[in-house]
Amino acid sequence: MRVVLELFAGCGGASLGLHRAGWRHLACVELDEAAVATLAAAGLPALHADVRAVDWAAFAGRVDLLWASPPCQPGSTAGRRRGTGDDRDGWPWTWAAVDAVRPTWFLAENVLGWTYHARGCSLDGAHRDCVGCAWERSILPELRARFAFSGAWTLDAADYGAPQHRRRVLLWGGPVPLAETPPPPSHGDPDDEDTEHRGLRPWVSVREAVGATLLAEDTCDLRACYPCDGSHGRACTEPWRADRPAPTVTTTEVKGTRAHAPSWSFHGGPDRASDAAFLVAGVRRIEVVEGLVLQGFPADWPLQGTREQQYRQVGNAVPPQMSEALGRVVLGAHRVVEDLRARAIDLDALASALRRNPSAVPNWLGRSAA
Repeated sequence: MRVVLELFAGCGGASLGLHRAGWRHLACVELDEAAVATLAAAGLPALHADVRAVDWAAFAGRVDLLWASPPCQPGSTAGRRRGTGDDRDGWPWTWAAVDAVRPTWFLAENVLGWTYHARGCSLDGAHRDCVGCAWERSILPELRARFAFSGAWTLDAADYGAPQHRRRVLLWGGPVPLAETPPPPSHGDPDDEDTEHRGLRPWVSVREAVGATLLAEDTCDLRACYPCDGSHGRACTEPWRADRPAPTVTTTEVKGTRAHAPSWSFHGGPDRASDAAFLVAGVRRIEVVEGLVLQGFPADWPLQGTREQQYRQVGNAVPPQMSEALGRVVLGAHRVVEDLRARAIDLDALASALRRNPSAVPNWLGRSAA
């Protein structure tokens, strides 16, 4: 069994996917008390701690994979985007853990906002507060300095079977090279004729995931809804959205849709799951369990804490389908590494040779990963 240590574990989305992929958790480190209670209730080895204060000595040399999901607020386009100037910037804490633990592999996911340059940035590094510059001139070099091979992938959770569009950037590092492109998708746009040709299943829709509750005939007898009589702008006017993945499930679903009187506009949306619920059925907000399922969790995942804490946990989660796909790719590569070690092959020498000539990968190397 291959061992993973997870930082910023939240309520267990990445944990569930990695477990399905074949990884065993050494610990799931999380600071939020309600999320820690959820992890424990789910049977995961929760460690209630601040990542900055953990003594990593007990984990050194025992970790095959370190997964990290640092706080997204410093890079999120929904916030002030202070990047490395934000007190919540978790990248330095992550690198400190990597240095202490020395994992074989590294995976970290975060919002795409980290990769966007600030308006007015000249791309010469002179824009001190540019998040995109920090990504290119600090975060990526820190990754490269620690691993023989590394890269960054952009993924959408819907492409791996989650009933939600959730686009993320994924950093990876390890002793042998992985593909330049993300793991092959398992699902695709049903309106794209190439989807069936590629042997992909159609995206999982809102209707498939939560149709029994969100789209039930009596849904508005059980929750706050707006009338579908044209008096509330776009309410109930776009039922086609039920047959697509939801927009991103956010931590603010507890507030409901952002459409409001008198214009009932979305101020740039619709870009959250409750917006889609409003457009499909006039629903004010999705329920916690609906957000949970739209994130790709089983409906009985044992969320703990208050209603607001549960909404926050769900909105911050990693879709298990995405982490499972990533976990399987790294597990396959790790089997190759184990095979190389069993053959007493010098991994540092191999890495040096592959950097000089990437096409020199032995034929048996690929077969070992299968």
